[in-house]
Amino acid sequence: LNIGSVILYPNPASDHVMLSNPQSLVLDNLSIYDLTGRLVNSVDLTDMGTEIKIDVSKLASATYMVLIKGDNGQVTKSLIKD
Repeated sequence: LNIGSVILYPNPASDHVMLSNPQSLVLDNLSIYDLTGRLVNSVDLTDMGTEIKIDVSKLASATYMVLIKGDNGQVTKSLIKD
């Protein structure tokens, strides 16, 4: 089981992104950081199942780093907000 199998789409996004967990990994949380390293959003993923919708409509148009943590480690994804 590989935490790299977690998919964040659509990217670029405008109002929301979907986090897909096809291997049903045990995930803890998702943190969205701006490029200065400031935490701008955090989402609890403990009971997410295989997919969750995340609202990003309040974020400014920019590029963000999304850190996803789980029992199998962590992975960082880039998110472009239109």
